[in-house]
Amino acid sequence: MKQLLHGSRSAVVLFIAVLMLGIFVRVTHIGQKVYWHDEVFTSIRAAGYTASEIAPNVFTGALLSPETLLQYQQLSPDRGWQDTWKALTANPEHPPLYYLLARFWMEQFGSEVAIVRSLSVVFSLLAFPAIYWLCQELFPTLPLTGWMAIGLLAVSPFHVLYAQEARQSSLWTLATILSSAALFRAMRRQTWVSWGLYALTVALSLYTFLLSVFVLLCHGLVVLVGHPRRSILRFLVALSVGGVAFLPWMVVLVQNKLAFDSKTLWTTQSMPRDVLAKLWGLHFSSNFVDSGLPLDHVYTYIAPPLVLILLGYALWICRHTSRPAWLFIVFMIALPSIALILPDILLGGQRSSQTRYFVPMLVGGQLAVSYLLSYLIQSSIDSQRWVGRGLLAVLLTVGIISCGLSWQATTWWNKGVSYTNAETAAFLNQQNQPVIISNMGETTLGNIISLSYLLHQQARIQLVRDPAIPEPSQEGDRFLFFPSEVLIENLQTVDLLTVEPVEQENVSLLRLVER
Repeated sequence: MKQLLHGSRSAVVLFIAVLMLGIFVRVTHIGQKVYWHDEVFTSIRAAGYTASEIAPNVFTGALLSPETLLQYQQLSPDRGWQDTWKALTANPEHPPLYYLLARFWMEQFGSEVAIVRSLSVVFSLLAFPAIYWLCQELFPTLPLTGWMAIGLLAVSPFHVLYAQEARQSSLWTLATILSSAALFRAMRRQTWVSWGLYALTVALSLYTFLLSVFVLLCHGLVVLVGHPRRSILRFLVALSVGGVAFLPWMVVLVQNKLAFDSKTLWTTQSMPRDVLAKLWGLHFSSNFVDSGLPLDHVYTYIAPPLVLILLGYALWICRHTSRPAWLFIVFMIALPSIALILPDILLGGQRSSQTRYFVPMLVGGQLAVSYLLSYLIQSSIDSQRWVGRGLLAVLLTVGIISCGLSWQATTWWNKGVSYTNAETAAFLNQQNQPVIISNMGETTLGNIISLSYLLHQQARIQLVRDPAIPEPSQEGDRFLFFPSEVLIENLQTVDLLTVEPVEQENVSLLRLVER
């Protein structure tokens, strides 16, 4: 704050206002957006259930109320911590730390959507002091960078969006920042206590998200390039200690390899490369600006290139900082991105389609731009100072506008398969005793529970397994919700029904009509 106080009073007011706004958009409207498929499974696993246990009870063809499905989102006296652990080991692709913390959070405060999501809000708020610490370690000669980083993080559309999602993304962001700050502190102090702290953050990162291995790879390369042998040896010891602490989950991964392969199979399913290329650009731009517009909108061809140019300029300016800091930023932006994008190019797949997998790149990008702004604003050249102030004004403005757009929305692009659930439920709630029919599929359980949060209690849900046909209901209109081709064909040929699409935007339903 001292660096801000040396500037104008208006700069201090601006920083406080931006920070308060960043906190405000995180702690309000927490329960407004769709509780989507992946978040549903956060609650399922934290409550001690698995999909294989729930499915036989609900895919029976019986008419179910939304409350019947939502019971699997609540803690139950007959489901303890051992059931939560069992559910987590059955899904080894997600390390257990976040979900165990979610279980504890639910026990203390409840299972409502806003409460479960508030845990992610806490992690997101802790990222503010964490990124300031990291900037102090990376850029000791330009301390203003830490305040710039807090300001950009406060109104970063990506980080605000995932601060309100009941998944591990905000915890992974925090762990990535903390482990990086701990590394540079350890290299500076060279004490076993500081290296022990780094080892602890290594374990924290690995128990949060498996892709943390790419962050640790970046750390290793930074240490190996130009550091004395003592630093390298101590780094390897600390890394080994953190790795040993992660061994229990490695055993779980090995024992449940088939489950791991099955749960991650979707990442190998092909996606058109032109679509992937658009998504890659949007990954980068979501750090600073996010319109929520469709993928084929002209925005996709304007915002990402501009952000990439900004990042390139920032990396060029970052050469003026220390070599380890510059290499760290370059590695954090490049290596995790290449590790996700290259396999999709060479082998096919969609590993690189998810913005949340690019957290290390997003952190590196914010550090680079924060340094750029500080460098320009504190320059002795008038033109550079004006450029820096102009860039800061633009970035804060587009960030605030982006956060405002997503803050008031009921759904956003990060809701995946549940993106249309809000408008689908609004349509169903206007019908007379609607019956929603669906059949077992990869995302059916999570998505139908997501929809159940939004349905009126008069609605009924009928879930079947292929090739079973749902029994005719004497209640209101019947609708199909993401049905399989087999179910549609059977209803048309056996029950002699006609399937008609519901002609309303963002309503993912088919109407069943008697011939």
